[in-house]
Amino acid sequence: MTERPSHLVAGLIAKRAELAGVIAELERQLAQHRADLTHIDGVLRVLAKDLDPETIKPKRIYRRSRYFARNELSRLCLAALRIADTKPLSIDDLATQAMTAKGFDAADAILRASVRGQVGSIVKRLHREGIIGNIGAGRASKWKLADGLPIPRSP
Repeated sequence: MTERPSHLVAGLIAKRAELAGVIAELERQLAQHRADLTHIDGVLRVLAKDLDPETIKPKRIYRRSRYFARNELSRLCLAALRIADTKPLSIDDLATQAMTAKGFDAADAILRASVRGQVGSIVKRLHREGIIGNIGAGRASKWKLADGLPIPRSP
């Protein structure tokens, strides 16, 4: 006489089947995207003989934040830096001010870590664009509006 699988085993079997289905679908999509890329590369080689399609850098896919609207966090960071005037702020300070402005619980460690990571990306981009400057290095780095530039205003 064979034993019936327990609920735990049945649940794991169902989850495995689901994940295997997701993987199969993603592999199908990947194969289609590779075929599309091959066709585009072929057309580029015909139309632009001096261009090597392999030298074209892949474009990073924008992932939308669940917590902030598009460019909202950038605006919040710039507003905090404007209010601070010449006092440099850390990424932690900027994250705290952004969370407070949105009415989020600043004690939520998981949300705080997520916002801190997003703020880190934003200040790096703003620094690259010359909008803000930094003092220090690493985690001790502090940020302020760049000297000699007009103060950016929120739209």
